[in-house]
Amino acid sequence: MTFTIVALSLAYAALAFLLLVMSLRTPFRWWIKALAIVVVTGFSIEAFEQTRDLMGWPAARPLPARFQLLWTRVVEPSRAYNEAGAIFLWVEEIDENNVPSGVPRSYRIKYTEPLAEKAEKARSDIVAGKAQQGTASDLETEGQDAPPAGQTTSEATPQTGEVSREGSQPIDPDFLANTPQHLDFAPMPAPLLPAKGGN
Repeated sequence: MTFTIVALSLAYAALAFLLLVMSLRTPFRWWIKALAIVVVTGFSIEAFEQTRDLMGWPAARPLPARFQLLWTRVVEPSRAYNEAGAIFLWVEEIDENNVPSGVPRSYRIKYTEPLAEKAEKARSDIVAGKAQQGTASDLETEGQDAPPAGQTTSEATPQTGEVSREGSQPIDPDFLANTPQHLDFAPMPAPLLPAKGGN
């Protein structure tokens, strides 16, 4: 991961150097040079955004459909500090046999009170030695624009930037592009072992 970040940094440093040479040595019109500067700058910003996960930043994107929940941290909204709140999940994707992938990832979810309660309960179960499985289903793929019966909108759409509490909390733009997901936690099922061959 560190090699990837260093390689990308060197690549964009080389592009910036070539751009500088082109700007000083070529007879191109000024607007062509300006456009090249804007394009390279845009690519540099996009490269940083795409490599934030490599540097250990929590990913603000949809979770895998099934995963083992390793740990949670709930940061509640704070009007004093103008914080919208967030729920951090450390997860490991599991396959159809309930076997973890071995690659833990960190995710950042928009704070809602129902989801915070679920996350804290799951964390208590983990502390008690009860491994937790998580499931994330996209509301769009479930064919529903409204939450399931008996469920609030804030619980069903933890990543849409909506606020679950009364009052005016700021909308975090980092979450607006994320696909709404319904999250659930339950005891981790045992791995499915292959059937023993008979003689």
